[in-house]
Amino acid sequence: MDSIASALKPIPALVWGERAIYELGVGIVCDDYMLVVDDAHFVDATRKLQSAGFRECSWSFGSVDPAFYQNNSVKEAIYGRIVHQYGNLDDKSARFFFPSPDDRATKVVLLPSSYAHVRPEKVLAGQSSEENIAFPSSALLLQSIVQTLVREPVEGMWTSTLSVWALSYLYGELMMDDNVMDSCEDESARAWFDAGIRRYDGGMDRTRTKRFGRKGYEGP
Repeated sequence: MDSIASALKPIPALVWGERAIYELGVGIVCDDYMLVVDDAHFVDATRKLQSAGFRECSWSFGSVDPAFYQNNSVKEAIYGRIVHQYGNLDDKSARFFFPSPDDRATKVVLLPSSYAHVRPEKVLAGQSSEENIAFPSSALLLQSIVQTLVREPVEGMWTSTLSVWALSYLYGELMMDDNVMDSCEDESARAWFDAGIRRYDGGMDRTRTKRFGRKGYEGP
């Protein structure tokens, strides 16, 4: 994270996605770095990462190197679904690999604030003036993820990931209150969340089993 923060300075950025969830205390494996920057800084942020040696990732966030899928009809069909289902995220984001050629798996993903529905500057306002990387609260991250999810034009692997982040990890693991989204002005986001946790239909089961992990979430 230090290398990313240094490359982006002084542009403020907000950690998003699975690494933000991990920092809140949820024990998950983090594969990539997702950071939100203000729309006005987005182009400059991509240039700063390029200047610092970060290597552009030209393929979909949901895939590995497209060469892996070639010359095999089943794999090619899978790749087609990935590109379709992650298309909106891919169009809105900028994706990079770390400067080291040895690190070919971990992606650094920049998201504009209009896509993630959250402003990094507001979170950083209460931090040291020398810091340019912020971590959201659980409530802010939940609201951001749900607002992002309900605007995705295609249902699939990416929306399923967002659903798990919101319901299983944030609401479920952190035992958030049912009313955590009530202050959100986005009616569609509130409605999706209430349906997802079965707020008015007996409630979502947030118990765990040793073998299967979390149970109870089957989708809104």
